[in-house]
Amino acid sequence: MTVANKKDVLSKEELGFAGRLADAFINSPLSPLLFIAMMLVGFYGLYATPRQEDPQISVPMIDIMLQMPGASSEEVSRLVVSPLELLVSEIKGVKHVYSVSDEGMGIITLEFEVGEEIERAIVLTHNKVQSNLDLMPPGAKIPLIKPKEVDDVPVVTLTLWSETMDDANLRTLAVSLLHKLKQVPLTGNAFVSGGRSEQVRVNVLPEKLAGYGISMGNIAQTIQSFNTEQTVGAVEQQGKFLWVKTGAFLQSAADFERLVVGNKEGKPIYLRDVAEVIAGPEEARNQVTYSTGPAHKGKVVDTAQAVTIAFAKQHGANGVSVVNHILEKLEHLKGHLIPDNVHVEI
Repeated sequence: MTVANKKDVLSKEELGFAGRLADAFINSPLSPLLFIAMMLVGFYGLYATPRQEDPQISVPMIDIMLQMPGASSEEVSRLVVSPLELLVSEIKGVKHVYSVSDEGMGIITLEFEVGEEIERAIVLTHNKVQSNLDLMPPGAKIPLIKPKEVDDVPVVTLTLWSETMDDANLRTLAVSLLHKLKQVPLTGNAFVSGGRSEQVRVNVLPEKLAGYGISMGNIAQTIQSFNTEQTVGAVEQQGKFLWVKTGAFLQSAADFERLVVGNKEGKPIYLRDVAEVIAGPEEARNQVTYSTGPAHKGKVVDTAQAVTIAFAKQHGANGVSVVNHILEKLEHLKGHLIPDNVHVEI
């Protein structure tokens, strides 16, 4: 044995576990194949791992939706929202309680501590609300509990604006567009903001009401019973007309006209017999406009009518892929569903 070979043998014997493992891989013909396999696994992991802007932290939030048809915002706040706020604030883990009151409805939002389990938060909230239903005032409906998570935050918003189309028609277009884009796989919650919804005005004829012996209260109660998803507006100053939003069962003026509000001598009395029903956009409560800034290089736009559509993604979905697929489908709908006089900003 030569001196050089003897030194090589001694050096291998002195190697530790890591050294022997490295020596085996260096001299193995399988090492290049293992290297290629690890590269492929790495590329697959990069492609398959969900990518998003928002961190995946557990901050449970729960909305408690309350309905009290016919009540003013002050009555909703005093009779329904405020008492329930005090009760739900006692739930273990609740960090903040927020509320909003409107005509006929209110929303209480619970924010829990970071790290709380969403399932446990839902159970605690449900039990607290159900055990205190006897405290709800007459006319109030059973509260609806809806959880919210980080994935409910929109990943993309689309603003539709036009200089020739009004906000009511823009909203109608936006709702149709939302239904089409919701067909994209793994899209989550979506909503439309801005624009006026369709509304029906019921102009009551007092002389005909008196002739048939029907009151305004009877008409409002009849409409509420058939239109439970929306709230019947308050009777105006002189008690001659109602503002009503369309709902699941009553979607057009013709549907309202066919409502039976009473009977006389065995014959039904329809709403059209005692009132004039007119369909049209509701009164504006909020407004979305589009304007260009100083850095904009194209056409200058100043406060054009607009509506916004927002899309979230489903839990665990790749936010980048969902957005790209939504934008691809949006391009296909331009010129078909979206007319040339409506512009879309992302």
